[in-house]
Amino acid sequence: KLLTLISALALVIQIQAQTVVDFIVNSPDHTTLETAVVEAGLVSTLQGAGPFTVFAPTDAAFAALPAGLLDQLLADPAGDLTQILLYHVVAAEALSTSLSDGQIITTVQGQTVTIDIMGGNVFVNNAQVTVADLQAENGVVHVINAVLVPNLNPLPATVVDIIVNSPDHTTLEAAVGAAGLVSTLQGAGPFTVF
Repeated sequence: KLLTLISALALVIQIQAQTVVDFIVNSPDHTTLETAVVEAGLVSTLQGAGPFTVFAPTDAAFAALPAGLLDQLLADPAGDLTQILLYHVVAAEALSTSLSDGQIITTVQGQTVTIDIMGGNVFVNNAQVTVADLQAENGVVHVINAVLVPNLNPLPATVVDIIVNSPDHTTLEAAVGAAGLVSTLQGAGPFTVF
């Protein structure tokens, strides 16, 4: 009986010691997410201390992406795939009971998601949380029914940003700076610059 008790306690400790990655790896509904996380090299990151909140799209969610897109993402895992995966992770533990309607949450990727609560259902952007609060030792996993996609090509904030980030406009950048027009062109605008 003592051996059975020790085995049972070891199993409980093992279950409680799962990370957010372990939930993904051990889920039959998240094989695509598992592959993506492995290909993007994010396993060790998500096994870290955290805390993390992971919004985990199911295999069906990935299957709903446009044909060929997933293969394209997996072909360049350090590019857009990593950005998309990090858009599903928050560097804090957010249990469903702590979420509120209209809440804006910044993801590890840097952009935000919006929480909507309608009819007792929780949505992250347009993805519905289908299973909430899968507790791990380093955070929590919420299963969602769609893939969250950040703006992968955000617009520069101002026309000055376009000039400064262009390798073909170093002379214009110097001239705008010398003329003292940087703060003006960083204003509300709108501006059209030729």
